[in-house]
Amino acid sequence: MKRIRQLDMELAGGCNYSCQMCPQGFEGGREKEFKKVLKWDNFVKIVDNAMEHGVESVSIHGGGEPTLNKDFIKSIKYIKDRNLKCVSFSNGYTLNDKLIEEIANSGLDVFRISCIGYDSETYNKWMPTKSKKDTSDRYLTVRENVRKLVEACEGTNTEIHANHLIIDIANKDYEVEQYRKNWVDITKTKSEIWMMHNWSGEYAEVYSRRKDKRRTCGRPMASMLQVRAGGLEKRQGAVVACCMVLGNDKEATLGHLDTQTIQEVLDGDKYKELVKAHEEERFDDISYCKNCDQLWNVPESLIWTNIEDVKYNHSHIVGDLRLAKFS
Repeated sequence: MKRIRQLDMELAGGCNYSCQMCPQGFEGGREKEFKKVLKWDNFVKIVDNAMEHGVESVSIHGGGEPTLNKDFIKSIKYIKDRNLKCVSFSNGYTLNDKLIEEIANSGLDVFRISCIGYDSETYNKWMPTKSKKDTSDRYLTVRENVRKLVEACEGTNTEIHANHLIIDIANKDYEVEQYRKNWVDITKTKSEIWMMHNWSGEYAEVYSRRKDKRRTCGRPMASMLQVRAGGLEKRQGAVVACCMVLGNDKEATLGHLDTQTIQEVLDGDKYKELVKAHEEERFDDISYCKNCDQLWNVPESLIWTNIEDVKYNHSHIVGDLRLAKFS
């Protein structure tokens, strides 16, 4: 039985944002079948099954906004009650004082907020909501939510991290300065500033990562599993190749954990062919891999961080451990 150290799973496949750099915001958006909310029974089944594989950490993220699932806090507590590490991602816009207090008391290890844009103009341009009636300054709203989160979690074991992306590589130094001034200094949060990636070829590259010969990103062989809230037809819990296939979920589906076990998916032909193709460097044989910029090693993927002991600074997973974080 293969060990799964990290389980990445969606609670909700839909999102309240239409970010320019995310397939949720592209023309046509995400596939309808993958915009579902994960049912509680399926969530429990998947986590319990992952524990049989020795899971150590559950990351609540994917391509949707997890707080849109009414069981968000309940899910965190279920994970923590089983002595597992729990990390969650959010755009931070749905937060209110009640939810902030619940997060601070949930036992969550890390809550990461995506904040793309270093001021009101750039944030509201890159991270628009799906509601045309919403004309508020989301930049100020989310920044205040992050500040409140940091304050509420002081003295707890929950860390608040902000995740930023460089918009214009030619102005990298300026953007880093502005992110630090307008986000880090005001919210007092721990932060990371990353280069953008191309979502497995779905997003036109803002700047090219393509340098040397392609090599495997390591994801298919790593001890991690990516699970979507939705799935093909009326299914849930689709296992996909990795988080980067957002927008290509249909092609990248390897099985469904609403009716299958993790081991059954890992023993399936689709999963085995994916692993073999990466081992043999036949990336062009995998439609959702061949144009992905994660196949090139980019040492400068992580531009800046104030988080101590960060071990990931390149777009690569090595061996059986997840040593890299992906922008």
